[in-house]
Amino acid sequence: MTTHLNPSLVDPRYIQIKRKQAAEILGVSPATFDRMRKDDPDCPKGHTRGEAKMAQVYFRLSDIYEYSELLIQRSESASEPS
Repeated sequence: MTTHLNPSLVDPRYIQIKRKQAAEILGVSPATFDRMRKDDPDCPKGHTRGEAKMAQVYFRLSDIYEYSELLIQRSESASEPS
């Protein structure tokens, strides 16, 4: 039995996604997303739920959406004629 969430109750500020999902939303590979996290100070760094060295990193869905919007804006301004 599959349970579906009521869309009116879903808020991206409270949805946590994994690294692979974040990369997929941004349209890049997980390795590229890792480089973006390292090299771009605006890229969400994520958070862990535990203190283990290999703890899973999670990202707030709204942060990934905001970062995607920033990337789109950067791309659009770079392609505008001078």
